[in-house]
Amino acid sequence: MATPLFLSMPKEPMRQRPSTSVAVAFLIATVSAALFGCASLQPQPPTPQQQAEQIEPMLSAAGFRMLPADTPERQKQLDSLLPLQVQYYIGKTGNLHYWMADPDYCKCMYIGTEEAYQKYEKLKVDEQFQEKEGEISQRNLEAQQLEDMDMQEDMFNPYGLGLVGPMGPAMYW
Repeated sequence: MATPLFLSMPKEPMRQRPSTSVAVAFLIATVSAALFGCASLQPQPPTPQQQAEQIEPMLSAAGFRMLPADTPERQKQLDSLLPLQVQYYIGKTGNLHYWMADPDYCKCMYIGTEEAYQKYEKLKVDEQFQEKEGEISQRNLEAQQLEDMDMQEDMFNPYGLGLVGPMGPAMYW
C-alpha cells in the first residue's frame, strides 16, 4: 500500500499565533494609556490651600470677622468642624449667622452676618464672571490671531491661490 504524499513529506514547524491573552493584555494596556492621557488633560481641582487662598480674602472683603484658634481648646473645636465650607446656624434671636472653619492654614474661623454672606456670594459670582470673561477674551484673541495669520498667508501668496488651487497643490509650496 502506498503512503499518501502529504504523510511522507517532512513536517514544517507550525507557526504559533499569538495567544489571545497577549492580545487582550495589549488591548487593555492601550485603552488604559489612552484613558490616562485623557484624564491628564482635565484641569486638576484646587488644593485645600488654594481654596483657602481664594475664599478667605473674599470673606474678609465681604465683612466676615476672623477669629483665631489661639488656644488648644479652640484648635480642637476647629479641627472637629467641616473645613473650608461656608455654613450657617440660627442664633437665639432667629438671625442667621455664617461661619467657615480653616483648621489647616490660618487656623481660624470666619464669622459673618446675613449681609456679609450676601456680599460674599456677590463677590463669588463676580469672580466667576470675570473668569468666564477672561476665557472668552482669550478665545477671541486666539481666533483673531488665526485670522491674521490667514490674511498674512494670503498677502504673501504671489499667485493669489490658496494652498490648494484649481490644479492641485499650489506650485510654490
